[in-house]
Amino acid sequence: MISISKYHGCGNNFVIVRESDLPKAITMKDEAARIEMYSQLAVNLCCVNTGVGADGFIVVREEPQLEMVFFNQDGSRAPMCGNGIRCFAQYCMDKGIRDEAVYPVATLAGEMIVNVTQDEPFRVRINMGKPVMDPAAIGVETDEENFLGKEIALKDGSTVKVDSFFMGTVHTVVFVDDIDIDVLEPLGEEICNHPVYTEKTNVNFVKVIDQQNLEVLTYERGVGITFACGTGACASVVAASMAGMTGNSADVQLKLGTLGIAIEDDGNVYMEGPSVHILDGTLE
Repeated sequence: MISISKYHGCGNNFVIVRESDLPKAITMKDEAARIEMYSQLAVNLCCVNTGVGADGFIVVREEPQLEMVFFNQDGSRAPMCGNGIRCFAQYCMDKGIRDEAVYPVATLAGEMIVNVTQDEPFRVRINMGKPVMDPAAIGVETDEENFLGKEIALKDGSTVKVDSFFMGTVHTVVFVDDIDIDVLEPLGEEICNHPVYTEKTNVNFVKVIDQQNLEVLTYERGVGITFACGTGACASVVAASMAGMTGNSADVQLKLGTLGIAIEDDGNVYMEGPSVHILDGTLE
């Protein structure tokens, strides 16, 4: 039996397990074999028909340091997840893993600083680090210094302008006039799997409401359309700020909530938002 918990951040939902609660037959293996087994566990748990059903899977590793090990619904490992790390932080509080308000969390995208701003209802502010504009960081092969404002060709012969960079993970921002899921879902899938992105890409469709507010719909690689994407919200404000569409901070409106994003003078991007506990249980 494996103890599991489920949380959501603005509707983006995750199954979370403590690595120390997993069977020793898994945890005693070397890192590569362990990650491969976690990947398969992610697929099984995230399946809505035969598992728990979730957008992603999080393993809480406590030794040698506190670390968030994150997997997408399809079992692919991702460097970071903005909504996921808020849920990770609430899980750590609920399980007594951390009781301090501010602490670091290791991820494949680097160290993230958690700052719990409110216990009930739970809210947390995360230092998400700085955006990386180097195309090599997102698996794009080009001699250009960045992949901003680029036109990429679509299958129907049209083109779409994209801003692509690393913000916790691989992100592409596309500005649109309207958020229409019927139109944007197939477009998101095509951009996500476009051959220019050798590692695929998350795609954020951004509607600018005004200088302080954006509406965002994200097509996540390995998942599809999700209710929310924290790193995507950060990327959206970074792109909008660079284009002069917003200032250095904005509220990102998502289907089931709002995230506050701020770019500080040192270039670090901060995200503040909620996490909600859904359930605890055991997996046979």
